[in-house]
Amino acid sequence: MAYYTDIIVDESGKTKCGLCKIFIKDSDITIEDHLNATEHADMYIQRLMIQNNIVVNGKKISCLLCNEVCNVAEVLQHIDSSSHKGNMSSVKKIIEKDGGLLVLPEDITPVGSKVNCLTCDCWVEFNQEAIKSHIGSAKHQRARAIVVQPLNAIFSVEGNSEDLWCKICQTYFENYIEVIFEHVDEDPVHLKNIGKLNLLIKDQNIDIEKYLHDPKEDKALCKRCGIEVPCNIDNLDRHIRGKQHTKSKTNK
Repeated sequence: MAYYTDIIVDESGKTKCGLCKIFIKDSDITIEDHLNATEHADMYIQRLMIQNNIVVNGKKISCLLCNEVCNVAEVLQHIDSSSHKGNMSSVKKIIEKDGGLLVLPEDITPVGSKVNCLTCDCWVEFNQEAIKSHIGSAKHQRARAIVVQPLNAIFSVEGNSEDLWCKICQTYFENYIEVIFEHVDEDPVHLKNIGKLNLLIKDQNIDIEKYLHDPKEDKALCKRCGIEVPCNIDNLDRHIRGKQHTKSKTNK
């Protein structure tokens, strides 16, 4: 069933419908009855419309993402249409290119179908034009420049406000917003280095947060083994393949 994943177990161990925010008996029959109930189905459709920027204004139903009007019977059909999927894909690509700092609506909230910019702590209209305009604004560009630096091990140079230093690439570049984004988003060496590093430590319980945020830190913390490892591709790869780390993984 499409919305069976709404059934969760909370911290107290009780079964709950995360969408309807109510507790239900933990039995297959009770769960099925709840999921098939009109109240849950209505909430599910309401959430689906918020996620796809479809609004009801009187008797008119409009998809504000596609600038298209539809009736009740056509809502699901429109959401599944190639044109709507194409517009959703375009929006997601714009957000992904910006670093994923904007969050599409996922649940029923007081603000409805709004996109949340985590960087600027604001809400943006859910359409390509508004999102592009916000991302291109001076406010967002400045905020994003501040956010991406610690995520990419980029630091100010002591006594020099004109340059920045990328610890991962061991290189200096000018302290301008455009140059920061050029290095983070387009420089093939940086993209390769940060990509290999993140891929290497994925699912290995290795923490590089201090390395990324502290210009003097040169080690990563392997929480699985309880030791520090020099934070570079060769040493991390050697540690991950080593007996201690492999044995610790087996014993978990």
